[in-house]
Amino acid sequence: MRRIATGFLFSCFAASVLFAQTEKLICEQLMRPRDAVFYHVPIGLCEDYPEETTTMEIIRNDMELLQRSGIKLLRISFGWDGIQPEKDKYTWGFWDDYVRIAVEEYGITLVPYVCYTPMWNSTGDTLNFWNHTPKDYEQFGRFMTVLVNRYKKWIKTWELWNEPDISAYWSGTPEDLARLTKIGAQAVRAADPQAKIVLAGLAHDTNFLLKLFRDFGISPYVDIVNCHNYNETWSGQPLEHITEYVNTVADIVRQYGNDQSIWMAEVGYSTYRNGAHVSDSYTAYYDYEHTPKYQAVHLVRALTLLLATEKLAAVTWYEVKDLPAQEQVIGDVNNRNLGVASVDYTPKPAERALSFFNTLFSQKSRCIDKLVTVSKTIGSDSEVHCFEDEDGSVVLVGWLKTHIIGTRGPDRSGNVKDTRKELMTLSIPMKLSGPAVQYDELGSVKKFDGVTVQGTLTEVKEVPLVGGEVFILKISK
Repeated sequence: MRRIATGFLFSCFAASVLFAQTEKLICEQLMRPRDAVFYHVPIGLCEDYPEETTTMEIIRNDMELLQRSGIKLLRISFGWDGIQPEKDKYTWGFWDDYVRIAVEEYGITLVPYVCYTPMWNSTGDTLNFWNHTPKDYEQFGRFMTVLVNRYKKWIKTWELWNEPDISAYWSGTPEDLARLTKIGAQAVRAADPQAKIVLAGLAHDTNFLLKLFRDFGISPYVDIVNCHNYNETWSGQPLEHITEYVNTVADIVRQYGNDQSIWMAEVGYSTYRNGAHVSDSYTAYYDYEHTPKYQAVHLVRALTLLLATEKLAAVTWYEVKDLPAQEQVIGDVNNRNLGVASVDYTPKPAERALSFFNTLFSQKSRCIDKLVTVSKTIGSDSEVHCFEDEDGSVVLVGWLKTHIIGTRGPDRSGNVKDTRKELMTLSIPMKLSGPAVQYDELGSVKKFDGVTVQGTLTEVKEVPLVGGEVFILKISK
């Protein structure tokens, strides 16, 4: 998503240290390790910075939020239209200070996308220009050369465009996007051979991605493939379908690519609803949907599903904070209500949930779903995933699905009480004799006495799943 609005000097020593640290993070953490049994997925946040409304106070407040939440990864956007308002003229505004503050003072790894055609080079009209194809594609390459040379000591990934599979962000075809990507990628690699090229984040259309790889030869030009997801906000698909989406992307890369890493660098859930209405694609059924409390629950569920695919190298949640009501946005009002904090930086429950989730999965881990036996009722609404940490401890996350197609009753008020409760039992083929701690989505501890050990088998009995909640259990070795 993106909202609409129409010098720094470092010492050579400091710059070289930052360069080495950033390059190490990219190589070791933001690229999927090949054939690794255990690995860690960095989870960060997203934020956009319109040139017209961004102030130093906003920048500082955002960085303080990241710091208090323990977030070190941030996806941002560089606007081609804002930085180069005229041919051969660059207006850097706050960006030099921003990069210095984020990287030097707060230790943030920035993963930017570069997007939006300036009016002087657009095939669109004067009011609708930024999402149109360029008149001269080579100008994008020249812009990337200037941009990368300016920031290459501090930024080591460059994503070329954003959500090109929807017309709100790209008026062209997959072939047009492939052309832009190839020109941009060649410019980036010439300016910084160590940089990684990220394909424009896919909104939802995997056929667009398929065409890029199968028909238009994009694979040699990109190192990372990025996809986005807003199930149950801007999509009528159940949250749990996110797994199928990621697997489809991975299959395309496997068949037509060159083992590129995969990110989900936008995933989110809004706290907006008007009665039962959420968006043109989704209507709330239960009374807790699209509330601040349930946003935190959804966040934990979504991140759990993404980790369980074992296909991703990085994830960033959209976004840092809500937007003011008067600020224009692309799309609908949901885009103003996706933050983990409110407009005034008051934390929503989702901020605490994100911080807790990062702590819970701070180690390298692996998904052990295939090793665990689950006993539950036929036709159960439940979803459960199990992970083994490198130290031998096990994390279990389970819930009852909120949206199951074809099962919602006739009440369309959006105020249905979710009275569902289920019990399940899990058998884990490991001896886990350490303490077992149950958590809710915020990391608050609850009592759970259902773990027994018999030889090399650990049983977790009568796991209580309740509608609208999430069950988290960590069992130490």
